[in-house]
Amino acid sequence: MDATAKGGAVVLLLGVPTSIALVNIGILLILIGWFLSGRWRWKFDVIRHHPITLPTLLLSALVLMGIAYTDASRAYINHHLYVYSKLPLMLMLLTLFHDPRWQRRGLLAFAVGSVVTVASTYANIWFQVPWSDSHNQGMGVTHHVFNDYIAQGLAMSFFTALALVIAIDARSKAVRWAWVLVAAFTAFSITHLLQGRTGQVVLLAMFCALAWVAAPPAWRWRALALVALAAVLLFLSSPLLRDRVTTMFTEFSQYTDAGVLTTSTGYRLDMWKNALDMFIDSPLWGHGTASYRVLSEQVYADAAVCAVSCVHPHNQFLFFAVEFGLLGLAAYLLLLQRSLTAAFDLTVRYRNLLVAFLAILFVDSFINGPFWVTTERHLFASVLPLLVAGWPARERAA
Repeated sequence: MDATAKGGAVVLLLGVPTSIALVNIGILLILIGWFLSGRWRWKFDVIRHHPITLPTLLLSALVLMGIAYTDASRAYINHHLYVYSKLPLMLMLLTLFHDPRWQRRGLLAFAVGSVVTVASTYANIWFQVPWSDSHNQGMGVTHHVFNDYIAQGLAMSFFTALALVIAIDARSKAVRWAWVLVAAFTAFSITHLLQGRTGQVVLLAMFCALAWVAAPPAWRWRALALVALAAVLLFLSSPLLRDRVTTMFTEFSQYTDAGVLTTSTGYRLDMWKNALDMFIDSPLWGHGTASYRVLSEQVYADAAVCAVSCVHPHNQFLFFAVEFGLLGLAAYLLLLQRSLTAAFDLTVRYRNLLVAFLAILFVDSFINGPFWVTTERHLFASVLPLLVAGWPARERAA
C-alpha cells in the first residue's frame, strides 16, 4: 500500500503537465495507499515538524470555519471544499516524497510529461496533433496541448528551471549543453508558441530568481543583466509576444478611460477593484467560505461578465482576503515565507528549484488563482510538497 501511494504520487506528477485523467488516477491511488499503509506515528512526525504544515492547516481550518458565517449556498460551499481538499493532500505528499528516491522519481515523471508537452507543441506547428487542445498550424498562433495555455505556460516555466538546474549540476559538457538546449526550446515555446501573457511573465520572474540564487555572488548582477538582455531579444523576435504586450497596454487604457470589461486586462482590473472593496467591508474575518461568488453576483448583473468575474478574482491574495480576511491573507503569506525559508535548508539543486518555483507561484498569485483553477492547483499543490519534502527536520535530527 505504501508503494501504491508513492506510485500514485509519481503518476500525479506525470499528469500535471499532460492529463487531468492521470492526475485523478494518481490522487485515487494516493488516497487508497496512504490510508491503508499505516505507519501513522512516522507520518505524523514528518508532517508535524515540517515548516509548511502550520500555514497549510491554517488555510484548511479557515475554509471549514468560514462555512459558519457565509451566505453562500450549499453547492458553492461543497465546490470550495472540493477545491481546497488539495491543501491536506499537500501534507500527505510530504510523507510520500520524504524518501529521496521517490522525490527523484516524481521530478523525473514531471520531466517526462513536460518533454511530451514541448514536443507536441512544436509538432503542432506543422501537423494536426490528435491529442492537442489547439489545432492551429504555423507561427504566430497558440499551440497549447494538454491544458489551457495559462497552465501550460506555468508548468513549462518550471520545466525550464528544472532543465537549467540539471544543466548546472551536470558533470559532462555534452549533458550540460543538451539540457541547456532543452531549456531554450521550452522557453521559446512559451514566448513564441503560446498565447497567454501569464506564462511569459512568470518565465521572466523565474529566470530572475534562478539567476539570483544560482549564480555566484560576484556574478549575480551580470546574470540578471543577461536575463534582461535575453528578454529584450525574445520580445523583439516574437510577434506573438509583442502583440500580447501592446494589447495589454491598449486594454488597460480602454478600462481606465471607458470602463471596458470585455478584455482580460479590463476584467482583472475591475475584479481587483471590487474584491478590494469587499475585503475592506470585512477586513478581519472576511465574508466566509465561497462568499466571493455571492458578493460578485450582486456586482455583475450581466451573465456573460459574471461567467468570468464571479468565479474568482484572478488574484489569490485578494481571494483569500475577501473570504477569510487578514487571517487568510496572513496564512497564505506564511505559506510562501516558510517555503522560501525552507529552501535554504535544502541541497543546492532543490534550493534552486524551489526558489524558481516560488517565483512562479508568487507572480501567478497576483494575476490568477494558483490554488483555485483546476490545472493550476494540480501543479502548485503537487510540485511544492515535492520540492520541500527533503527539508531536514532538525528537531528529529537532534
